[in-house]
Amino acid sequence: MSHNKLLTWCVLCLNKFFKLARYSRYDLPVHTVQPISDRLSLRQVLTGKSILKQDIILTKRILFLMSDTGGGHRASAEAIAEGLAHLYPGQYETMIEDVWKASAPYPFNRVPDSYGWLTGPGLPLWKMMWYGATHGRVQNLLFRTVDWLTHQHSVSYLQQMRPDLVISVHPLMNHLGVQWMRDAGLGHVPFMTVVTDMVSLHPSWICPEVDLCLVPTAEAYDRALKWGMPAAKLQVAGQPVKLKFTELDHNRPRARRALGLDPTRPTLLLMGGGEGSGRLAEMARALATAVSSAQLLIITGRNERLRQRLSQTTWPIPTHIYGFVSNMPQMMSAADLLITKAGPGTLSEAFCAGLPPLIFEYIPGQEAGNVTYVQQNRAGAYSPDPAEIVRLAQTWLDPAHADLLAELKANAARLARPWAALDIAKATHQLLLPETAESLFERDSLSQLFKGTGVAHPEPLPLGHLTA
Repeated sequence: MSHNKLLTWCVLCLNKFFKLARYSRYDLPVHTVQPISDRLSLRQVLTGKSILKQDIILTKRILFLMSDTGGGHRASAEAIAEGLAHLYPGQYETMIEDVWKASAPYPFNRVPDSYGWLTGPGLPLWKMMWYGATHGRVQNLLFRTVDWLTHQHSVSYLQQMRPDLVISVHPLMNHLGVQWMRDAGLGHVPFMTVVTDMVSLHPSWICPEVDLCLVPTAEAYDRALKWGMPAAKLQVAGQPVKLKFTELDHNRPRARRALGLDPTRPTLLLMGGGEGSGRLAEMARALATAVSSAQLLIITGRNERLRQRLSQTTWPIPTHIYGFVSNMPQMMSAADLLITKAGPGTLSEAFCAGLPPLIFEYIPGQEAGNVTYVQQNRAGAYSPDPAEIVRLAQTWLDPAHADLLAELKANAARLARPWAALDIAKATHQLLLPETAESLFERDSLSQLFKGTGVAHPEPLPLGHLTA
């Protein structure tokens, strides 16, 4: 059966299901709404535990709607929350919740845990889902399915939390989040979308009803306009990263000493996203065998099985294996090259460190445009072939091509927006100021807010120049 026929069959079956179900949702208890001063944690909402004095919140509350499909959505929310705490200490309480896991019934609440499989062995199914949902009819059906599974708990949770502002950092939480807020009957609460896909954003991100939509790049801005976001509500703000990326130590030998590494050896940083790409072992063996002058740092993320397997391997060059790390700024400061998949968060962090990425893998759909973005800006290269990745690494580290590596590093640094989390925090704060709430949505006001943060784009350069 072809993908198109299978997709059509799935749509017909789900339509029949909703018709039979008459859009009724599963039977869950509805929680009593507390006074606005008595806001509860999600655990209290879902368990029915009583409120305590320390649960009473006097500051304004900002709620992030997300789901842990990959690590980038939570990381972006945490970076924005960090920016808010830095600029406006004590003024805001931020809550970051995986709405899908909290609201969907078992076994549907385990769907986010399958993301690693879907973007690995299940990639054909992922491609069918991602591209299929770009069509309006399929996308609407997807929203109805998610809403049917999560609506009652989500609305009840919002009624209990009573946020002063909502920020969505996930494509499924925009249309649905606006609807849930409306059904919660809380009046107009500002709703903001922060798109975390660097270039190839999915149309499900775009909900014209939100008050403000921030995107990472000019390319994403153009796509958002194409998918129907009003220009008056749209602005380029960059990809939010941790504030530690604003104060990196660009003295690489010193950064290596701080990590207990050899300060004299060229350093390769190999990683495959939060889930730990299955191709990391293949790439690690190829690099360790061929780049004999280097030392290798491998980050496996949450893939504990891979970390253990690589830790038991004998390596021909100094090699250090890490699981999920919290000191990524220090790791990138120590490295000369990054070998990675094309995750937007990782690439944005690499730009802040002036670290040119060698991309060996990307997720079809949302990461495809990231590869083009890196290549067109002469900031790195892409190849799925380990032998080609090795050849590029050897070329870039060759002292005879020092000018090439310096150019790559400069181009990567030029794409950096280390202050993005602070810019987004400022926009969030503006939305909550009564005197600016109405005028903020005028394009001129937004332009002033982000004045001076634009990124110039050089003319595309043939990839062959980077492999000379």
